[in-house]
Order: sequence, then C-alpha cells, then structure tokens
Amino acid sequence: MKIGFAGNLEKEGIAEYRIRLMEQASALGEKTVALDTIAALIAEQPAPDLLVVIGGDGTLLRFASIAAQRDIPLLGVNLGRIGFLSEITLDEFNEAIIQIQRGDYRVEERMTLLCSINGAPFASCLNDVLISKQSFSGTIQIDMYCDGQSVGSVFSDGIIASTPTGSTAYNLSAGGPVVTQNLDSIIVTTVCSHTLHIRPIVSAPDAIWTFHVNGEGFVSGDGIKLSRVNPNDCISITRSDRRVRFIRFREQNVFELIRQKLT
Repeated sequence: MKIGFAGNLEKEGIAEYRIRLMEQASALGEKTVALDTIAALIAEQPAPDLLVVIGGDGTLLRFASIAAQRDIPLLGVNLGRIGFLSEITLDEFNEAIIQIQRGDYRVEERMTLLCSINGAPFASCLNDVLISKQSFSGTIQIDMYCDGQSVGSVFSDGIIASTPTGSTAYNLSAGGPVVTQNLDSIIVTTVCSHTLHIRPIVSAPDAIWTFHVNGEGFVSGDGIKLSRVNPNDCISITRSDRRVRFIRFREQNVFELIRQKLT
C-alpha cells in the first residue's frame, strides 16, 4: 500500500510529526510519500492508496476536494482544537495502520457541493459555500431561488449553503440545523439576517440553488475565497458527483462530538 502524508507545514511541529508517522508506516512495511502541497497530490503518480492528513479540520478540508477527485480515502490525524473530521490521534496511528492492513475498518462517504459561477464550475466543497458582502459594514441583498422557484430576497451579512458535514461548522454558528451524515441534503442559512421571515432551509441534495447579489460580494468554499461577484453574476450550488471518503474505525456520534468539542 502506498500512503501519502500531508499537513499544513507552516504550523509548528507538523513536519516533525509527519516524519514520525512515516517512519511508523515504513516499519510496518508500507510505502510512504510526503506530499507538501495540493499540487503535489495532484501530480503524484500513481495516486496514493491512502492519504494521511495531519492537523485540524481546516487542513483536511484543503485536501478533501482533490482526494475525492482522485478517489483517495482520507485518514485524519487530529492536532487541532475541534477535529470533527479526524478519526485518530497521533498515539493511535500505529494501531490504525495495523487495522487497515487487517481490513478492520470501514469507508464513510460524504457528499460535496458543486459551486458554479456564471455556468463555470469553481469548486467541490465538503463543508460549505459562503456568499458574503464585500465590505465590513452594512448588509448585502441576495435573491434566492431553489429549482427555479423564488425563495425571496434577503438582506444579511451573507448566505451559507452547507452539506450535512458542514452543518456542524459555520452553519451551526449561524443558527442553522444539525443534519446527520446519513441524510444527503443542502442546508441554506442566512448570516445575521435583517429579513426575519426567511429561516434556515433544508432541501433535497439534487436541488439547484441559484443566488444573485445586488451589490459587490464574494464567494468562498470551505473557508477559501474563490471569486468576487457582482450584480450580473449567477452563483449556482448543487450536489457534486464527487464524494469524499474517510477511513473509520468506530461509529461517529455527531451529537457527542458537539458536546465534547463545542462546550
């Protein structure tokens, strides 16, 4: 098995932790390769059979889209504060590789969102897509449509479209619902809305959401700014055909995670 190792090398200690885990995997007879960047993951031939991502959820999110594109399962080693997406700690890594060698694991698939701007695909996002105002002050007006039907016009700081995975991230902080991972869906939640009659909406995963901003704004996916948008632009969000695959050794209880991580 060929195992890729990635992490945010700008953070203190990540490079040293990666060397330690690669040595452990090599001692267990596995081939290892260090992947410093997303570009390195794209270029690696043949693709790794497994990608170990060391760090927090933000680091996992950065590698998730390309891993899904190349059909590489992810194993998250948590070093961050939250760690909703990670499966193990540093001390559990050696046993995790042994379990994978035995086939004593399962693969959990998570849906992603395809964000397009003016018909051009921009990104597949595991957590969420944010449409937000450009300036710090004031609000932005966003016209919302679901499958061509007008939902309404919202004055707010922005709008979040999230997956069930992202329902426990920014969506939750903005007052949106928690959606369990076994229900594919799109959750649309406004941020600091001045239009109080429009509440969070949960739609079918294949619904096509479109948004028009009446002013200058920007679109970001999984916390990374993708593009500025203007009033003539059309932002479209629906389910992507890419799915992110996670290595799991135990059942995740999202409600227990919320209690543990967010209290």
